[in-house]
Amino acid sequence: MDNQASPSQHTVKSVARNIGVGVVTPVLAATIIYFLGFNRSGSSEEFKKKKEATVNVWTAAMQNKGILSKVFIQMDQNTPLDKARDNVNHEVDIAVDNMENIRKEPNADQRVYSSIDIITQQIKEIKPIFSTYTDAVLAFYAENHPDSILKAFEAEKLEDLTNKMQALTARDTTRLNVFYNGLNKDYNIKLPWE
Repeated sequence: MDNQASPSQHTVKSVARNIGVGVVTPVLAATIIYFLGFNRSGSSEEFKKKKEATVNVWTAAMQNKGILSKVFIQMDQNTPLDKARDNVNHEVDIAVDNMENIRKEPNADQRVYSSIDIITQQIKEIKPIFSTYTDAVLAFYAENHPDSILKAFEAEKLEDLTNKMQALTARDTTRLNVFYNGLNKDYNIKLPWE
């Protein structure tokens, strides 16, 4: 007779138990570490390093975002639309490059990097929104309409542009606020928002 070991029997119950243990163990370990204070210990050198990197990265990202906002605010209404589009595209490219450089800073909390990813995506989306606006207005100008029709069209397109930009900013507000509030709570700090 052959003394081969019989293959182990895997019942649905044993598989479910193994999966449950595999899932619960890391979650439980992470929870214990969190509540024991290893994640938030103010005396830990690692914590201090992470807190400092988090504050520095967040502050740099907000400064970069603020510079881009100022460019829009300072744009002169007398600037020709094609020039304004070129300026916006240039500033967006610089802002995206800066955000990618800021993201290279090691040691910051992952929520900062996630926030930078969201903000960078928003900044990238400014280009097509603004280009669509300028292209539509410039094409309408080329048709030589009377001033009253041009002004009405401009107002309509400007309102549409404003609504799209506000929607873009508001789209990820909840997620960004959760990251922001969590960082402030975990590190007992108040990060600049704008």
